[in-house]
Amino acid sequence: MTTTLPPLNLRDLGEIVRPLAPVATLYLGPGHDAEDRALRLRAVAARLVDLGAPPPTVETVCDRVETTVVPTTGVAIGVAGQVVLFHQPIPGWSRADRCRYGTPGHVAPLLSWLQRHPPYVEVLIDRAGAEVISMPAGTRSATVRHVAGPDDEIERNAPGGWAQPRYQRRAEDSWRHNAGAVADAAGAALRKLDAGLLLVGGDVRAVQLFEDRIRGRMPTVIVRRVPGGRHPDGSAPARELVVGQHVAEYADERNAAVLAAVHAELGPNGRGVVGVTNTLTALAAGRIRTLLVTDDEADDRIAWFGPDTLCVDESARPGLPAGQPLRPGRLVDVAVRAALLTHADVRVLDDPGGLAEGIGGLGRFPA
Repeated sequence: MTTTLPPLNLRDLGEIVRPLAPVATLYLGPGHDAEDRALRLRAVAARLVDLGAPPPTVETVCDRVETTVVPTTGVAIGVAGQVVLFHQPIPGWSRADRCRYGTPGHVAPLLSWLQRHPPYVEVLIDRAGAEVISMPAGTRSATVRHVAGPDDEIERNAPGGWAQPRYQRRAEDSWRHNAGAVADAAGAALRKLDAGLLLVGGDVRAVQLFEDRIRGRMPTVIVRRVPGGRHPDGSAPARELVVGQHVAEYADERNAAVLAAVHAELGPNGRGVVGVTNTLTALAAGRIRTLLVTDDEADDRIAWFGPDTLCVDESARPGLPAGQPLRPGRLVDVAVRAALLTHADVRVLDDPGGLAEGIGGLGRFPA
């Protein structure tokens, strides 16, 4: 059985980390050529064997890599036994190759990549209509909707005489109606994707009218400008670069906002928690709404979990009822598993930003 995640979502990942069986995970970046990729894959296979992965599991991982349709992009693969849990292209993966074998499954890099590729909507508009481009999370496969405005009186002619103001008003009214139709389509696309980022380019007046309407209807959406418009004008490469910059900035802003909220909510009556013991205790009680972790490859700290225990750190383990079956796991992976199984969001930070012990969270309610 193979589960591909197009696009990825937290429910899928929760089901991947739920089982207590060990999982082999591989994150492999693009190779310079086929020989380079083959050499790296052999190193990965040897590493998985060293970690205790059985030969059938290692063979399944390698077979998946060799059958990857686009070898020039990164790929994330998870295998339990000989069952492929996920096989996900990860375009833009720029980190070193990473592989692990253990329980829970190591999905933090996948979450990190996903949050760097949030859903967004791009609108390229003129006075007659627009293209509304929907980009789901974790994919580069966009859908495009062509929107034609309801009014076709779009030129502000200057015939002279008493009729000139009337023609101008009719044209302006048409532009407003058309901008409203595009705003309806863009709003529907944003809601469908649960997206918070809207990129807009095109005719200056049409963009202004559109932004006035979309801001009034969806005030929490972040709106950013991009160059060019809906008709070919040579601006596509520049626009693609600006889109990438806006998406990266938006992802950083989301992480920074949650981190700031955690620090602001620290205290006896706050919702913020930091540190291993406090965070795992809150996770085990289902109190965490958003988990923040740093995922350092060299971080092999241990936490404990089991069939009836989401997570507990070493200091709290002696306080559990006798006979409760527990198993060790990498602390970050155990915390991520607990968050996913309690339907919490997860934000993977590149920099702890003052987060004690590299882990913390924002609660659903005060402690």
